[in-house]
Amino acid sequence: MKVYKYRSGEGLALKRDLRSLINNEIYSAPIDSLNDIFEAKYILDEGGFKLNLMDNYLEGDNLNDIKNNALDVLNKYIELSGKFGVYSLSKNYGDEILWAYYANSHKGFCLEYELDELVSYRMRDELIIDVIYQKEVPTLTFTDLFVFQKTKSLQSALNKKLIATKSERWSHERELRIVTAVSGKYKYEYNSLKAIYFGCRSLTYLHKFVMKVMKGRGIKYYKMQTRSNSYELERVELRDEYAGYTYKKIELAVVEDGIPYISLANKKYENYFHDAIKIVSELPNSKIISDVDLSVFRGSASNPMIFVIYISDDDKYQKKYFSLAEIDAYFKRK
Repeated sequence: MKVYKYRSGEGLALKRDLRSLINNEIYSAPIDSLNDIFEAKYILDEGGFKLNLMDNYLEGDNLNDIKNNALDVLNKYIELSGKFGVYSLSKNYGDEILWAYYANSHKGFCLEYELDELVSYRMRDELIIDVIYQKEVPTLTFTDLFVFQKTKSLQSALNKKLIATKSERWSHERELRIVTAVSGKYKYEYNSLKAIYFGCRSLTYLHKFVMKVMKGRGIKYYKMQTRSNSYELERVELRDEYAGYTYKKIELAVVEDGIPYISLANKKYENYFHDAIKIVSELPNSKIISDVDLSVFRGSASNPMIFVIYISDDDKYQKKYFSLAEIDAYFKRK
């Protein structure tokens, strides 16, 4: 799924954003720093905080103790959730209000990511959640806590109410959130950034400057414009001023001894194994190639997938998948 992040494109913010793009990182902001004044607002149903299923089996004092303990647990989780980080994205690159609010009145730009690739590197275990828009402030109940504790589901009603519910006035944003355990910077997959859209009022110098910084990354560029006889925006593809440049690492990743191991069953894919290793060795974050093989869980006999396991520059094991067609396209084979 494609998701989008709007940026202002001027001054210190531009320098910050370009530095983040070069470093392949996002900033997950503290919840209390977000621009909605009603962020994480809730009503706690203390009066109705009871264990209906246990009312007939417990004495009053014991039941009150459990109720109070449950409230303590809930309040501690509420306090913990206040330390979460949020990276807000939209499912829409063509909303004129988002361009006006978050992209400097259409003078800035908008980033397009492939969501699965964006989170696959360092945020694979984080909560990805759609924002819910409604008229009323959400009410936290004992049932919310009970279900959350029983299922341990990140997509529980408790989390949705605490960190992903907003007034319906914000519904045009079509927001999706990556919620991290703590706020701060997070690395993402090098090629999860797919395109950059420039606003209707953006200047040519911004286009060229961004293209120069991002040259060799294989990114598509678009400029937004108003559609004739309509209140809608549309995109027009721009020519990459630095098309033909190839990203070059100063030092390629090291391939461990014995890699790739070619079995008789995989012999016909030997060239693809070597090509997949070459692709990964050129990734900005790859340091050591430790394995390559056919995937058992992805692809099929007629359309196999190859995976490469590598150690990234922050000493984490990563896995990158390729179809044969993707490898062919990379090397421009016919």
